[in-house]
Amino acid sequence: MVLLSPEEKIYIVHGVEHDVRVDGRSRIQFRPIEVETDVIPLAMGSSRVRIGNTDVTATAKANIFTPPADRPAEGRMEVLVHFSGVGNPEFEGRTSEQMRDEYTHIFNKLYSAVRFNDWCIVEGVKCWKFNMDVAVMSLDGNLFDAVGLAIKAALATACVPSIQVQEKDEGEVDFALPDDPGDTWTPDVMDIPVFVTASKIGDYVVVDATLREEQCASFSCISACTENGRILFVTKVGGGSIHPTTMSVLLKKTSAVGAEVNGGLVKMLSAIRPDREVLGYL
Repeated sequence: MVLLSPEEKIYIVHGVEHDVRVDGRSRIQFRPIEVETDVIPLAMGSSRVRIGNTDVTATAKANIFTPPADRPAEGRMEVLVHFSGVGNPEFEGRTSEQMRDEYTHIFNKLYSAVRFNDWCIVEGVKCWKFNMDVAVMSLDGNLFDAVGLAIKAALATACVPSIQVQEKDEGEVDFALPDDPGDTWTPDVMDIPVFVTASKIGDYVVVDATLREEQCASFSCISACTENGRILFVTKVGGGSIHPTTMSVLLKKTSAVGAEVNGGLVKMLSAIRPDREVLGYL
């Protein structure tokens, strides 16, 4: 992490006040977003997302599990975040372990509010669980948004084997894989949100803050936005307080930005799906 002098922080804050950030963006403007899919051939689904110099990859692996009695028809997603010491020496040693535990906890908490009702195989018996492994190669701010985009892109292009359900005596069921390795399905990601992180710098709210801008922010709010701009939940990081007026402005801006980012991702994914050659899961 680069430490900023008081003069550098004042320069960043004054730029935000005049709606001209250090890199020339406005307060609610994202940096260019690059998304690649199928970057790891042996994974069921994979993606790579770059927002500025923040670079992350995500891989998806599907398993089946027995759902709890209070959620008999809901699937589950578990996220594990790794910080690569190869891409950034600051991620080596104990620092990497602390950041891994902190961000893994936050992401699992965020996705725990999402209902994966389409991932049910037999209600009360078996559902799908997706393990998402996220590798952070480099970090220049706005990690939550980049990971959210990478996870959604990896799931949207995943190739998961279909499960054949066979009924047995006394109401029991048996599960088997199909003989055709091309008999696969892809998860529906329409209800899976992307994250938009809004940070308060001075008296104003900005999105997609860089690492330097994050050091000038009093707090940040992470909003989970669906494709229609609906906000599922909001969580806050940082020590500053939030005034109700600031919260109202923040939610309005993140809803509009989230719908735009989600729409761009869905458009990109729908464009690559028809040409994707399905090779099966073997």
